[in-house]
Amino acid sequence: MSQTLPRSNRRALLIAVPIMIVLFPLGYSLVSSLVAQGAPADSEVFLERPVAEHEACVRETAYMRYHHWELLKQIREDVVRYGIRGDVGLKKCSECHASRERFCDRCHDAVSLFPDCFDCHYYP
Repeated sequence: MSQTLPRSNRRALLIAVPIMIVLFPLGYSLVSSLVAQGAPADSEVFLERPVAEHEACVRETAYMRYHHWELLKQIREDVVRYGIRGDVGLKKCSECHASRERFCDRCHDAVSLFPDCFDCHYYP
C-alpha cells in the first residue's frame, strides 16, 4: 500500500523546493561574507609602494593605474619608429618601483594579463 501526499502538500513541496534551491546560494554567500568581514585583514600590502625618495610618478596615480600601458606603448612607438628617446621608460619605472614581482606582476596576475614586455626588456 503506497502513501501519497495530499494534493495541497504536493503543491507546497513543488513551490518550496525551487525557492530553497534559489535562496540557498544567496544565504551561503551572505553568511560567508559576514564571516569574512570578521576575519583579520591580510597584513601584506597588495602593491609595493615606490621608493621614498620619489614623490610623484611621471603621471598622476589614477592615470597610471588604468592607462600606464598606453603611455608605455606610446613611448615604444616614439623610440622604435622615430628614434625619440624621452626621459620616461622602463628604466625610469624601475628607479621608483624596485621589484617587478611585487609591483607589476601582482596587478597583472590579479587580472590574468601577461604582457610580453619583459621577454626582451630587463627589469630587475
